[in-house]
Amino acid sequence: MGEQMDIAYNNYDIIFRNMTAQFKEKVLDFYGIQTAPIVRVEATDLPTIAVNDRRMDFLFLLADGTYLHLEFQTTFNEEDLDRFLQYDVSAYERYKKPIKTVVIYGADVEKVLEQKSYGSVQYEAQAVLMKKYNGDAIIQHLWTKVENGEELTDLDELHLIFLPLMRSSVNRSERAIETVEIAKRIKNEEKQVRLLATIIAVSDKFIDKEYVEKLMEVLSMARVIRMAEERARINESQQAIKKYLSARLGLESKPMQHKVDLITDLYLLHHLLDDLYRAEKKEEMDHLIDIVLEKQKYMG
Repeated sequence: MGEQMDIAYNNYDIIFRNMTAQFKEKVLDFYGIQTAPIVRVEATDLPTIAVNDRRMDFLFLLADGTYLHLEFQTTFNEEDLDRFLQYDVSAYERYKKPIKTVVIYGADVEKVLEQKSYGSVQYEAQAVLMKKYNGDAIIQHLWTKVENGEELTDLDELHLIFLPLMRSSVNRSERAIETVEIAKRIKNEEKQVRLLATIIAVSDKFIDKEYVEKLMEVLSMARVIRMAEERARINESQQAIKKYLSARLGLESKPMQHKVDLITDLYLLHHLLDDLYRAEKKEEMDHLIDIVLEKQKYMG
């Protein structure tokens, strides 16, 4: 896969939170990746692995309690399967849950090995060959939709993320920069940040070093991280309130939890949690949430 860069590594916790929001409950069946919906992205540092590259690309917790190990490769080497097997063994030791491994290969790869025998151990890593996807046609379609102000579908967003690996008339680095340019045109700021963070994380795995400076000119990483941090703090506050409501009221709290998801002001969220701690009845708690929603509406 070549030398990896450090564009996103120092901010992986923030990047991963946004990737969770981007991939959550999205179906990857279009690419032949048939799994339960994604719940979150897990940390990928596996210190017990005795190899030089100690970080698997991505590990997703799925809704059925199993895991999806996703790797991006621009070349095929049988020895990579040895490395992926070590990743999976280490991840299993940590989580004690089944792991499905999928390797997404760039357009230059035409033939791969999906199964390897180690005697009594049989290892399988499903391959997805991006060569069969016409990146030029797909990017033209996405440009047209964004320029016309049309909403991108879930499939459009997945195409945008995986575009640099598809068959194309330009190299992967140039295509990665084009995907960032398209994402910047998306008017929905929250969706834009989620897509940018995910594109950066995926592209960081294979983009050529000489394009780093150009890519960073296209995208102000500091701005993305700052916005991502804010959204992460809001999400943490929402989850804390919802967890408290669930602990106090159980299933009866579901309508109130849905209301909490609509509160996106960090200051209001913090004060709401304090007020809820002091509330004694369900009706009082529901009224407090309604008051905060009205305040937010007024502030907006």
